[in-house]
Amino acid sequence: MIIRGDLSAEVPDTNAFHWSLEEHSEMSTEDVLLYGYNASNNKEFAELYSAYKRKAYFNNWAPCEFAQKREKDGHDALTKEIFFDEVYSICPYANKWLNSLDLGRKYKDIFYPFHPKLIPPPHEKEYDVIYHGGLHGQEHLDGLRTMLSFNYRFCSMSTHINDLTAQCLRYATNIDLSFQKKINLIAKSKISVGYNIVHIRPEHIPEIKSYDRWNENEAFSEIEGWNIMPQFKTRAHEAAISKTLNLIMRDKWNIIERYYEPDKEFIYFNDDDDLREKITMIINDWEDYEQIVENAYQKAMNYTTDKFIEKIKRDI
Repeated sequence: MIIRGDLSAEVPDTNAFHWSLEEHSEMSTEDVLLYGYNASNNKEFAELYSAYKRKAYFNNWAPCEFAQKREKDGHDALTKEIFFDEVYSICPYANKWLNSLDLGRKYKDIFYPFHPKLIPPPHEKEYDVIYHGGLHGQEHLDGLRTMLSFNYRFCSMSTHINDLTAQCLRYATNIDLSFQKKINLIAKSKISVGYNIVHIRPEHIPEIKSYDRWNENEAFSEIEGWNIMPQFKTRAHEAAISKTLNLIMRDKWNIIERYYEPDKEFIYFNDDDDLREKITMIINDWEDYEQIVENAYQKAMNYTTDKFIEKIKRDI
């Protein structure tokens, strides 16, 4: 299988830049796997691989594409993938819905991969708790406010961020770390706070509703309620490989349970009061949670890039 990526639309030094999937590429005249947001409309790829019997695509941002404004020429989240026979996606709810639409291609569930080279060496635990990423809703603000009472780390970029994150940069302890330095900082922290949701703004709702039978997609069930969608965040893997305890906010979908087992490989929290109690309990009795940390590390080894490619190559 030939493997090619187009990362021209990705933020530099983020997840996709560290997969190195091309290292698994082999010469073929029949099978190709493409990845990266712009790979679907890459003219070079279209010319080279249009006659291939198996054309697969990896979508690691689902279901966010349905919230984007449709282009005037009719290009949208559905026509974007028309070139492919198979689409591997991290959103099982969107996959189920899309397969019911009989679009002429098969949507398949896949895990979010990480490259083993990212696994950090053992670190002493210097910090109580870390959150890395953007702030997108009240849940994130409550979490950050709670963390301020502890020996915390809050990491963010200074570019490619929303207004809410920019307003809270004064609380950031680390800004614009390289990806690997961020992983090393996670490894120095006992707890990583995580949220497996995507927030929806008012302008996103009509775009989602413009798709036929949109309400049959379980991922869209809260776009007018809690104004969120489910999305597995690779932060869970990054904490697991760093031997840092995942403390994950419980939500309607709890998509993390498709990959990690609660109370055995991670811990839930329900709100900011519960988060404060859980952080306090964990840092005071850290030894009681080290087995959960080890269990999560071992489970994460199922989600490496080599396992990812093996699954796609044998899934014929």
